[in-house]
Amino acid sequence: MPGKHPLAGDYRRRDEVLHLLEQVSALGFVLTEEDVFGNDQHVCALSRMGAGRPGLEVTTRVVSIFRFHDQRQLERWFYPDEMAVWNAIFTDESSATL
Repeated sequence: MPGKHPLAGDYRRRDEVLHLLEQVSALGFVLTEEDVFGNDQHVCALSRMGAGRPGLEVTTRVVSIFRFHDQRQLERWFYPDEMAVWNAIFTDESSATL
């Protein structure tokens, strides 16, 4: 997870990802897929991600590129458009700044 916020870091194990999902759900995280396209080796997802909770209503565009081999995901490259908004999404509203 890119950024400079309390949830930034690497999440590799299933239990880590599930715990992360619980945390972002509590922060009012929202995800809308704008477009997804790809081939046998790469998938590109164009998304809008944000948060809706008291004191914070924000969204930013995100480009995600996934690389696959033998039907297994090997890498994910993740590029939020506005890092200040991205960091605010995953920061408690009392300390979020834009």
